[in-house]
Amino acid sequence: MLLMNPTPVLCNRASAAQSTIIGTRFRFDCRSWIAPNLRCRDMLMNRPAILIGISIGGFFDGILLHQILQWHHLFSGVEDWNDNVALLIATDGLFHLAMFIALIAGLWLLWRDPKHDALLGSACIGFGLWHVIDAVLSHWLLGIHRIRDLAEQPLLWDLGWLLAFGILPIAAGYALLRRKEQPSRAIYFVPLLAIGLGALNAVPPVRPPGPTLVAFAPGTGFASVAGAAEAVGASLITTDNTGKVWAMDVPEGAPWWRLYLHGAVMVGKGPAAGCLGWTQIKT
Repeated sequence: MLLMNPTPVLCNRASAAQSTIIGTRFRFDCRSWIAPNLRCRDMLMNRPAILIGISIGGFFDGILLHQILQWHHLFSGVEDWNDNVALLIATDGLFHLAMFIALIAGLWLLWRDPKHDALLGSACIGFGLWHVIDAVLSHWLLGIHRIRDLAEQPLLWDLGWLLAFGILPIAAGYALLRRKEQPSRAIYFVPLLAIGLGALNAVPPVRPPGPTLVAFAPGTGFASVAGAAEAVGASLITTDNTGKVWAMDVPEGAPWWRLYLHGAVMVGKGPAAGCLGWTQIKT
């Protein structure tokens, strides 16, 4: 009887040791493969910061590609929509509105969360994640646009952009998480960057050369458009196929704001220019 007692004790000790080893091994793997020196739950990353990073990625895409370079619009890959400037600008506006909503939601969640761990790394991952989603969904699955619609090899542009602004930022964010970044370094920088890009999207600091674009309310006839142009001393140049968006030659120093008194809902000048202030029409 005495010889049989040590056996279960040894087994129990072995099981306990094995359980401890397995548990230690699991924690080691989690930290070494995901983020050394971070708790495992930290590698779930900072969700508000990811959302803010996604909004920064969307603003970066919209400002640089839609407005400054004008390589594409949100739905410029849809052939039947290409001649409808009003629709292309409206859908770009809805896209920017979605980014504003993501930004506000991220800032609100960040304000509610008293902890700001892994802020910069998570924001970098969110930035890259947006470009990965955009490439896979918008460029390849839906085909609503490409990075550079008129390029001879659009796939090469898609892949290059995905690498530079998708994969590399995600890798940089992962590297920051491995370093266990200090929260104080990014607590102000990341939100201010997102807010600044949002403001830049709405209020362009410079206006491209050429005609001024003016959008009129639905149902505005040609006589009203001509009357609005005459009121500010402008001349009509061209319009899109809907007749809602007109390109006008507005003299320097003319009271362009008076166009709003004659049926215009958006003028590509001033603090409310938005997308129209960025868009350049080649005549």
